[in-house]
Amino acid sequence: MQCPACSRPAENLTPNTLDGVVVGCDHCGSYRIHGGAFYEFVGLEMNKRLAALEAAKGASQGGWPLVNASCLRPR
Repeated sequence: MQCPACSRPAENLTPNTLDGVVVGCDHCGSYRIHGGAFYEFVGLEMNKRLAALEAAKGASQGGWPLVNASCLRPR
């Protein structure tokens, strides 16, 4: 698969029971995208996808960062 954030090669780490996608990217790191935010996230320009991922990383309190609707809207 391609990384939804940077479009480089990545690994799909998503378990069957998860609502969303888990991505393992050598460039971006491992992160999750909530199912309700996925299509909006991949529809953004690359710089906005990367900014949303950085927002998710900043909000993460351990574990893999989660890109959700609040990460997609700049403050």
